[in-house]
Amino acid sequence: MLTRIAISNYLLIESLELDWHQGLTTITGETGSGKSVLIGALELALGARADAGLLRDPKKRCAIELELDLDGLGLEAWFASNELPFEEHALLRRQLDPGGRSRAFVNDTPVRLEQLRELGERLIHIHSQHHTLLLNDARFQLGLVDQLAGHTEAVKKLGSLYAEWRTAQKELQDARDQQQRALAESDFVRFQLEELEQAAITEGEQARIEEDLRLAEHASERAEAYRAIEEGAAGDQGAAMLLQRLRALVAKAARIDPQLAALLTRVESATIELKDIGDEAAQLASSVEVDPARADRLRERVDLLIRLQQKHRAKDEAELLAILADIRQRAASVEDLSERCATLEKEAQRLSDAYTKEAKVISLARTKAIKPLSNKVEALLHQLGMPHGIFQFDQRQGEAGPLGTDQVRALFTANKDRAPAPLDKVASGGELSRVMLALISLAAGSRDLPVVVFDEIDTGVSGEVADRVGELLAAMGRDRQVIAITHLPQIASKASHHLQVSKSAEGERVRTAIDALAHEQRVEAIARMLSGRTVTAQAVENARALLGKS
Repeated sequence: MLTRIAISNYLLIESLELDWHQGLTTITGETGSGKSVLIGALELALGARADAGLLRDPKKRCAIELELDLDGLGLEAWFASNELPFEEHALLRRQLDPGGRSRAFVNDTPVRLEQLRELGERLIHIHSQHHTLLLNDARFQLGLVDQLAGHTEAVKKLGSLYAEWRTAQKELQDARDQQQRALAESDFVRFQLEELEQAAITEGEQARIEEDLRLAEHASERAEAYRAIEEGAAGDQGAAMLLQRLRALVAKAARIDPQLAALLTRVESATIELKDIGDEAAQLASSVEVDPARADRLRERVDLLIRLQQKHRAKDEAELLAILADIRQRAASVEDLSERCATLEKEAQRLSDAYTKEAKVISLARTKAIKPLSNKVEALLHQLGMPHGIFQFDQRQGEAGPLGTDQVRALFTANKDRAPAPLDKVASGGELSRVMLALISLAAGSRDLPVVVFDEIDTGVSGEVADRVGELLAAMGRDRQVIAITHLPQIASKASHHLQVSKSAEGERVRTAIDALAHEQRVEAIARMLSGRTVTAQAVENARALLGKS
């Protein structure tokens, strides 16, 4: 149960701290006094969206703290799974900083908003006025059926299974689309693959071929040059023969003149070098192949490499080889995609079968639960001043979805001479409020919610009906903590605890205060609700009578 709330710097509330108690607590006050501000603060502390406009003073931090008694609620496993410290007296805190930053804490440990919301849903159910409008929504009605019948966890698992199935279907469709695209271009890919593989490209070969081509194109010139060197160096009329004759002329004198001998030695060395040059030139000349056909082949190879580079927008053979590897992979992927499609198809079918099986189980469970649930709702509606009220759930099969294949619509009539029809067609505002109260009272019991908050569930009712609404709220309060904002004295008088909201102006600043009322203060507050601004003696007497009845 909720034991304390502390609020600072939130909308009309400058600073507020309230203790809460078991049973029914009603909150009353004039219209516009700020009763719903308290509900907003509760929602914020439980993970609702926040914005900077909620800060009363935009330069200060806004903080909302809830203290809750978790004894006996079995939440230890949830705290353990979320790696949070469990304490029987838990503290939930939400703070909004002036810069727009929002932070959340559970037992002084920072948590994500998703965790705060999940914990809050297990502790406090807040029914505000817009929830009554949701009663006309078929999806909301189906969710209520599952809450009342205790199918919520099973439906959550079904929703997860549905999401897996839809993901598998999307992956299968994507793979099929990819396979179709691959098949459409497979002929072209194979052509490209054959062309590049037949080219048998090696990295760096173009530079080597271009060098070979340059030599081949000038083979005759090269051969002639080698032969000229051979003849000039070592031929009969070449330099080597001239040096030999020179050696013969000076050999005798060199035996006498040491300097001449030194020169002769150099002449002999030059003769040997010229003979070597001639021999090498002759050998190179013989190796030169004058073959126009080979030059043509080299030229064709270079042209092929250049053409492939231009075609595939590659700057060299290395990029062509990278493109070849990619094309090989694309060609292989057609077969891989076929295998992948087959695998995904089996997985999608498996999930489809599993979903269909679970959806049928849940649908059958809903069918069994709907009639008893309708009877319980009808019984509560009779207590709430609609003795001829009929309430039914119309169950039909529809398309598969995260909630299953069922479509549920609430049918209602308050008059015995009228057939039940959809709620949004026949129910007035007051009737909708009572239907919602009946459903929430049953749902709270089925979910074992420790705290239920009603924001003006009494809309559109008065008199004896209001008295019965108050009795139902008080009965709910015997099993759990119930907090109700109300304008009706009949409901306020049924409470075990009574809070009054008031608004005051201090200069240009408006502030809201919330005070717990003692017995005599309750008498005065209820008398004011009965008679208006001027409290009459009769109103006071009636207020005492109402409190006496409760």
